[in-house]
Amino acid sequence: MAATLVEQVYNQLLKMIIRRELKPGDRLPSEMVLCDQMGVSRNTLRAALNKLDALGFTVSRQGGGTYVKEVDSDVYLNFFVPALLTHNVNLLEVMQFRKGIEVEAARLAAANATDEDIAELSELLEHCKKNLDEMERFAQSNTDFHTAVAKASHNMMFKKMMEIIRMMILTEMQNFLVAQGEDVDSTFYHEMVLRCIIEGKPEEAAFFMERHLTLVIKRVEKYVKRETKNN
Repeated sequence: MAATLVEQVYNQLLKMIIRRELKPGDRLPSEMVLCDQMGVSRNTLRAALNKLDALGFTVSRQGGGTYVKEVDSDVYLNFFVPALLTHNVNLLEVMQFRKGIEVEAARLAAANATDEDIAELSELLEHCKKNLDEMERFAQSNTDFHTAVAKASHNMMFKKMMEIIRMMILTEMQNFLVAQGEDVDSTFYHEMVLRCIIEGKPEEAAFFMERHLTLVIKRVEKYVKRETKNN
């Protein structure tokens, strides 16, 4: 479906903000100038500006024009989440993406984790062990553990991205783990990652997380091929 004129103008302005062609504190050109540049009516432009305003990218001042706001990463993430969640979940692609961020999250967690973080991770690891014979519950404990590692990195972007991933694939992971059966390997790697975090060994934590997710991805590849063949 083709984007409406309002969406086209909104997307064009948003790209300028993301690329920092319009920086925080900058005043947008006047409505007359923008309408002329984009070849649209004032009503169309105002609708696009209202959308930017509502999502927190700009602020309009009575009689003073529209300004680009200093936007923290929460705004960008909250903007992209709905788009991600409305797409069909490709478990393999998401797992490959997870590997790209979780290895670094584990490295940072080993450098930055607090006693509170370690206590939470230890408790979640015990939940993983207790739920080895109940894969739906294990999937929940497993994703909780990985999210807690990202949280322990004390990098908000990693934490937020893992929360998004958790929303996207929990059901798919449950289906995958039920089909695969007991997952002792994951628990072993969870233990090794946690040990490295406790001992403050960033490179070792990253190594075990990378090894863990590489093995999981190989299993997911086989699972996806089998499911595709059966369907």
